[in-house]
Amino acid sequence: MRRRLLRLSSVAIFLLLAGYLLVVLFPIYWIVVSSFKIPVDTLAIPPAWFFTPTLDAYLNVFALNYYFRYFMNSAVVSAGTVAIALSFGSLAAYALDRVPFRFSGLVSYALLTTRMIFPIVYAIPLFTLMQRVNLLETRSGLIIAYTTFSLPYAVWIMQGFFNGIPTELDEAAMIDGCSRFGAFWRVVLPVAGPGLAAASIFILVLAWNEFLFALILAGGGDAKTLPVAAAQLIGQREIQWNELCAVATATIVPMVFFFILFQRHLIKGMIAGAVK
Repeated sequence: MRRRLLRLSSVAIFLLLAGYLLVVLFPIYWIVVSSFKIPVDTLAIPPAWFFTPTLDAYLNVFALNYYFRYFMNSAVVSAGTVAIALSFGSLAAYALDRVPFRFSGLVSYALLTTRMIFPIVYAIPLFTLMQRVNLLETRSGLIIAYTTFSLPYAVWIMQGFFNGIPTELDEAAMIDGCSRFGAFWRVVLPVAGPGLAAASIFILVLAWNEFLFALILAGGGDAKTLPVAAAQLIGQREIQWNELCAVATATIVPMVFFFILFQRHLIKGMIAGAVK
């Protein structure tokens, strides 16, 4: 009876997870499939499950409308945001965790509370600031804006990982001749690889999918990102569904590959020991 109950429970859990994955992944499947259809098959009722694949939507978007430029804008802005936010966030998190000073806990919570304010509140001040320093409709302006939003997350995530690393590693490195920064760079930061992977994934997804500030700060120029460019496919009288699905597919695929790549490093960092 116990074995039967265990088997039944395992089957029930499997069916439940399979149903959940079906509900979650079906919209993504439908977006990818619709990007290879023609408009007649996309809007067909009942849905056209069997069709002749075509690349017309991708050619219209990336070859004729030059959406590849907006794709590169998103890639450059996202990569720059991740690099700057992790660089400064790791240093700030290490200082907050390792260097004792008064109100260090208050500073940590203050950084986190900045993300509790509605993003639209920053819209006018950021627009005015970027306008005065001539950074409107530029990649640099978007990177600076995204870094201000991502830096609290980077500090918060990395501080948690640094807190789990023994301080004896720092002391051993400094006894061997490293400076404080040398101990951070050569010993502590490599051990905190899982934290870097987790923070980079979180920040990249945040910067890659951001729409509001990309529209306000660079929505009318050549520095617009892919989400803003995709919104142009929705008109007052017509929605270009196939092209919109093609842009969405081009947005999803890089994130999937990035997550798979960093997931390997994440698992490797979690099973690697700090001390032999």
